[in-house]
Amino acid sequence: MTQRFNIKDVLSSNGDQYLAGPVTSLMAEDLRVAVSSDADDHARNLSRWHQEYDQFSAGVFNGKIAELWLPDLQLFIESTSQVLHQTCVAWPDALWFGIPVSHGENALIGAATIPYDSVAIRPGGTEFELWTPSDYDILGIVVREEAFVRYATEVEHVDGYSLLRQYKVAGVDPTVKNSVGNKLLEILRRSDLPRPGESRSDGHKLLQDQILGLLVRLLLTSKAPDTKVTATYINRRRIVQKVREYVLDNPDENFSIPDLCRMLHVSRRTLQYCFQEVVGMSPVAYLRVVRLNEVRRRLFFGGRYGQVTEVAMSWGFKHLSQFSIYYQNLFGVLPSETVRGEFCEAVANESEIAKLR
Repeated sequence: MTQRFNIKDVLSSNGDQYLAGPVTSLMAEDLRVAVSSDADDHARNLSRWHQEYDQFSAGVFNGKIAELWLPDLQLFIESTSQVLHQTCVAWPDALWFGIPVSHGENALIGAATIPYDSVAIRPGGTEFELWTPSDYDILGIVVREEAFVRYATEVEHVDGYSLLRQYKVAGVDPTVKNSVGNKLLEILRRSDLPRPGESRSDGHKLLQDQILGLLVRLLLTSKAPDTKVTATYINRRRIVQKVREYVLDNPDENFSIPDLCRMLHVSRRTLQYCFQEVVGMSPVAYLRVVRLNEVRRRLFFGGRYGQVTEVAMSWGFKHLSQFSIYYQNLFGVLPSETVRGEFCEAVANESEIAKLR
């Protein structure tokens, strides 16, 4: 029987450093662990990425990241408790490889599904969109493109560019994927980090080569994904994206369904089908969730207690009592509680980690 991933104990280290990127000399505490109870704050806990997360399912958010930096490579495990829409940009001149850990509902990258036995691949410095289900775990490897190609050529004697094959999602052998995934999780548990007295630079180079070797081993089994995205779905997703852009560009405008139909030149029925298929909710519910996330973002990162009314009204919520109900139903807290530092802790210590296990 194929062994499944085991992420227990991965988040067991005490990290107090925010590593700003690939470096040539690392400190002893190379593993950084962070937790947050705000989705967008969690997004910013992943070093050197530019990200924005919107929460789409109801309840208090819990997010955890354990990341390891090596000279040309970032390895991390990310765990999130709620359904999220993620806008992501990995650091430039790099390649991101996303390896699902969670069984169950699949994530999406753009319009493409990320099955459990697959790897998602995107270049750094380029924006991409993810939809992730609740209680989702994913391993990430971000490697400088030059370092990846050089390793593949010099060590594995394969063309690194041919391994990518322009896939956004590549199917992989499930047995190899589970073996590679478990080894990566072992590395994040620090069992393979350089030990006291060992040359740190040599140890980190060996560890980076080990991770790259695992990645190449996995990619050598890659193939085109079994599922294909239909033109209808792509068009419906484009309509949803346009609605999102309208809302973000006109925060205080209350668009009605007829307004959206006129702007998009589609029927009410078509609009409803688009939203149900792409985001699983009605257009009205979607607009509300997008606005609520924008209010939360502004309160969390720059708000003060007295600004709740002002921010809510600037995003089209004119009835404040109803706004508070919507807000608490989605995020599990009152708007007035969303003040940075009031209930979120960005970097975890060991006692906090123990509570999460």
